[in-house]
Amino acid sequence: MIKYTIAALLTTLSIAITSHAAEDLTIDFSYDRNVNIGTIRPVLKLAEFDDDRGGDSSVLTQDYNLNAPLADIVRDAFAQGFAKGGIDLVDEGEDMQIVGNVISAESQMTERGGVPSIQLTIRTNIQLRNGGRTIWENTLFGRGTVPEEEGMTAAVHASLERMVRELFGDDYFLIELQ
Repeated sequence: MIKYTIAALLTTLSIAITSHAAEDLTIDFSYDRNVNIGTIRPVLKLAEFDDDRGGDSSVLTQDYNLNAPLADIVRDAFAQGFAKGGIDLVDEGEDMQIVGNVISAESQMTERGGVPSIQLTIRTNIQLRNGGRTIWENTLFGRGTVPEEEGMTAAVHASLERMVRELFGDDYFLIELQ
């Protein structure tokens, strides 16, 4: 009898542990802010981004799955920023290329002005390369904080927007493009 009770408890426990399914998020980000890049000389390519977090690249955090790999979503956000600035990116024949690598994605619950909020931080290393030489590099921290009721999708959008703003607000990056 004790063996059966223990077996039943273990079965129930394993079902409870595995039944915690991650929520699926559909990220349809659109960068709507104005971007003032000015005139740039080099022809730019936005290379495919990598994801160094390990594991499934479509997992945002252990509680959230994405509709596409995070590296692709981040790359697309930067491509939209360049498009907003009037910069046409090329697939070949570039003078310089921008290489990206998602380093981490972390979320936490916080309180902002007495409002329970989700804070998502996506860290991405960005390099501007000329041939085989890195001429500019930075790790961008896209930290998005939204009220909990808006949900994780809104936090992803806020994080991406901040990361794009941070890149185009970096004077040293812009100087290298002139």
